Amino acid sequence: MKNRIKLTFLLFIAIVPIFCVGIDLLMSVIQADPGSGGALTFDESIINQVIYFSVWTTLITSFWGIAAVLNYFRKNSKKIAWAESDNVMTMVVSYQIVVFLIYTFTFIAARDGIVGFSTWYKVLKSVLEHWILPFVVIGYYILRERESTLISNEFMKKKAWINCVIPFAYIFFISIRGLMIVKFSDKADWFTPFPYSQLDPTDQPVYLWLPGMISFIALFYFVSSLVNFTSIKLNNKISIKYKFVR
Repeated sequence: MKNRIKLTFLLFIAIVPIFCVGIDLLMSVIQADPGSGGALTFDESIINQVIYFSVWTTLITSFWGIAAVLNYFRKNSKKIAWAESDNVMTMVVSYQIVVFLIYTFTFIAARDGIVGFSTWYKVLKSVLEHWILPFVVIGYYILRERESTLISNEFMKKKAWINCVIPFAYIFFISIRGLMIVKFSDKADWFTPFPYSQLDPTDQPVYLWLPGMISFIALFYFVSSLVNFTSIKLNNKISIKYKFVR
């Protein structure tokens, strides 16, 4: 990928996610909107960020983007290896796609279920984070040269399961946090014990929330496998047609 185009992609991927989280974190304190899930204190604002998987995805994307920008200015021998990995990039793209699809379908089907679309900064954050950033990440993923030699079957056996680790950690985190809140505090003091009602053990029967949690974790195995398969198929075609960015 040509230098200026590559750097433009990487700077966007590195900066915009941090901007999205940062503006929501600060403005939810300065210009709070409790009716849409806005925080009233800085501590609550931090909690209001870390309990959502979309924010985890955004921060992971930015973390990868920052490492990739650093690599851009480094010699090959001093580059951060994982930031150049096709498998790590596949993970980032998979997370972005899942978050994009869930958010978009929820927005279309039940806009009232979307937390925070009533203040200018939340609208800006949502548009950048959920609708623009995913396409920039996917665009970079498609246009960059693929280096991995793993075929689809090998990826599914050796790498795809790794993409379930962070979703598992997320489910573990919100479950422990939610249960601690429900078990050891008064209901009047609860602050979003479970961010997603579909996965809320206090609101849903076990035959819904438990399969929901398991399915959420397993989903990334299949999505990352599909993303990797598509990348392999598209790589040669893109290489021939868009040599000017390679």
